[in-house]
Amino acid sequence: MNDSNTFKNIERPLLLQFSAAWCGPCKMLTPIVNQVEQKINDLADVRRIDVDEEGELSIKFSIRAVPTLVLLDKNGTIFWRHTGLISEQDLIQQIERLK
Repeated sequence: MNDSNTFKNIERPLLLQFSAAWCGPCKMLTPIVNQVEQKINDLADVRRIDVDEEGELSIKFSIRAVPTLVLLDKNGTIFWRHTGLISEQDLIQQIERLK
């Protein structure tokens, strides 16, 4: 992923879920993100990123630990980020702040 404009001028906010197959907390967060994705599908898109497979993108977003969630606004600017587990309700609240 060499294009530095990958997330510029996206149509809708985008939630990036950085994780790894070997990460226990990542496995716990995935069902939460799946539920959130179903509930916010009219507000934002979700993209899952395996840090082991997409190292350049992980570096670009300064991912130091997983799981990390990064919420981008329509301009591709980081609006919010969180490392570790988060509740479904708290995650939805963050996404709704972009309305």
